[in-house]
Amino acid sequence: MNQNKKTNTIRPILAILFLILLATVLAVGCAIWDDYREKIMSNQKNQLLLNSRILAENMELSVFEYQKNLEFLSSMIQSHDAQELYCAYLEKKNMFESELFLEGAQGEVIKSVQGMNLKKTLLLTQASDRESIWMYEDETSKKYLVFKNQMESGEYFCLAVDEEAYYQQLISRIQIGTNGYIVIKNSEGLILMHPEKEQWGIHVIEGRKTLYPDMDYSSLESMIEEQSKGGEGISEYYSYWWLNADHAKVKKISAYASADIGRDFWTISAVVDYNDFYTPIENGFRRVSLLFIGTMAIFILLSLCVGKLLLDRRRAMQEIVSLRELNERLEEIHQGEEMIAHQQRLQVMGTMTGGIAHEFNNFLTPIMGYSELLMMELPEDSEEYESAREIYEASEKAKDVIRQISALSRRNVETVYKRVSVEKLLNRVMKMMESICPVHVHLEKEFEVKEEYILGNATQINQVLLNICVNAVHAIGKKEGRVKISARCVEREVLEQIPGLEAHRIPEDWSRYLQIDMEDNGCGMDAETLRQIFTPFFTTKKAGEGTGLGLALAEQIVTSHRGYIYAESQMDKGSAFHIFFPVMEKGTEVEVFTQSQSDRLRLVIADDNAKILKMLEKDFARLNLAVATCRTKGELQEILEREHPDVLVIDESMEDGSGIDFCMAVQGKYPEMCKIIMADCFTEEIVEAKQKRIIDWYLAKPVSDTTILEAVRSCRE
Repeated sequence: MNQNKKTNTIRPILAILFLILLATVLAVGCAIWDDYREKIMSNQKNQLLLNSRILAENMELSVFEYQKNLEFLSSMIQSHDAQELYCAYLEKKNMFESELFLEGAQGEVIKSVQGMNLKKTLLLTQASDRESIWMYEDETSKKYLVFKNQMESGEYFCLAVDEEAYYQQLISRIQIGTNGYIVIKNSEGLILMHPEKEQWGIHVIEGRKTLYPDMDYSSLESMIEEQSKGGEGISEYYSYWWLNADHAKVKKISAYASADIGRDFWTISAVVDYNDFYTPIENGFRRVSLLFIGTMAIFILLSLCVGKLLLDRRRAMQEIVSLRELNERLEEIHQGEEMIAHQQRLQVMGTMTGGIAHEFNNFLTPIMGYSELLMMELPEDSEEYESAREIYEASEKAKDVIRQISALSRRNVETVYKRVSVEKLLNRVMKMMESICPVHVHLEKEFEVKEEYILGNATQINQVLLNICVNAVHAIGKKEGRVKISARCVEREVLEQIPGLEAHRIPEDWSRYLQIDMEDNGCGMDAETLRQIFTPFFTTKKAGEGTGLGLALAEQIVTSHRGYIYAESQMDKGSAFHIFFPVMEKGTEVEVFTQSQSDRLRLVIADDNAKILKMLEKDFARLNLAVATCRTKGELQEILEREHPDVLVIDESMEDGSGIDFCMAVQGKYPEMCKIIMADCFTEEIVEAKQKRIIDWYLAKPVSDTTILEAVRSCRE
């Protein structure tokens, strides 16, 4: 009995679930049907509208040709061979022209070429003050479009076009559905062309009400009112097939477009039976639905058959799943071991990179120091001075490269910004540009800066300017061209008036900006390309020739320097990039310490590299400033206890321990001593040490006497 109760309970639940499933399937099917029908109907309506639009364009062209021909022929009326010209024109009949005649102001025919007897019926369009289009007919009631051109004498020179032949050959042959056709009306609703000739020249509503008084025209009136506004569109409405004897009321689709006729327009309407579009869609969907239902029935039967087999294999599948899960766990363990090994290899590489960078900094310090000593001792116009300067500049570039290599071995490393001479920076960039510019590209410069300084990274700024220069060379191509770089200082107020920067809020922190302009006469850019040039991965170059990151990185670098960049360009005229960097306020250069100052200033420098210490001793001796040097913390401790120096400059990576740890250990014992750290790169630990007043300043290696004295002055200030 309990089993029967359970069965009786399950059956209603299954029935309800089946009904819910059936309702869901029907709802989904209805939604699919609606979406399918709307898309197909929309596509067919758009195709019908395209036909009307093409016919409207052809009609505009034909009318324009008739009017131009009439204007030319009327200008030849006084010519002695005008009659021969008119006859030759009509015999050719390129566009259904049938007659040329001169009409008086009262409508009387003064003379004609072919001698046709045409009579006026109604005005179709007043194209302009002197041009109009009429509908005429001959003795057989054949319709003609008559184009009139009023001459200075008040008479009308007229061109008659065979309207029926035009409609039959160019329009009526277009097959639209089973009963569809093309109808042409003027802006007031007068029918110009229609498959039923009796409707030519009548009003689409009033005329039909006279011919067929017992019909319902409400839907047709709404459609005609919409068409009278001009333009183009698609309308669904109820009307009649006037060509059929029974005049059955049907639903129609009208796709219409306007043809501009001077200051007026004609409406070209393609009319089709709604069922011509809808019925094939419905039949197609019905066949697809039946196919789907049959397929689903077969699928259900197969599912029932397969279900029994699946139940038998369920236990085997569970075992397979267990084995697969075990295999996945083993694979995860193997991948984890490989990842750990890879991280260890990266750690080793980072340690090696840091060590290499440290050793190179130790090599560069004496190179920079001795080259600077040579530059100070040699005459500036000598070849030896130029060689020493090249050594110094090369070592500075190597210093930037080493700093980038050092970034691989440490985290949280920040870009080092220094006080950069604008004049030296631009001259260096010009030399590099000269090396990359081909012979057909002429490089020009116009610098109006001298003793100006900006705060930034010279390597990154070089990268920005060289990137723009390379793009300019590519834009010029193989033709003769020029690249001009100019620089000058402008006031902050000037930036607020520049069109490319009006959207930015220019801060008041800097009163002057360095403006660098780079111009070329290459192929230029259109407005859409110019709008996207700073977008990452956007490039106009071929695949493999560019990544689209150059200008995006340039914008990022300029923005990080608190600057601005924007571009101007015109196709086939060239491009111009404008870059602005804030200018540092002018201050005194590094002073050479006098004897009295050197007596008061006592320095001790600790580094485990003897060459660096020797070079710094010579540099400070040149300034008449004696310093104490040492290579171990033990020696340093003895010097501090013996001499109590004013300034301690210590390397962060001493062989016998960290420089920060030593500064922390002696902080309480020598509170007035200025503590400066030298490091290959600045880490978060060094920055925090300065914030916590463990150290007073930090310097990036390689260092020189100048950088050390600048740091001392900054500490004192």
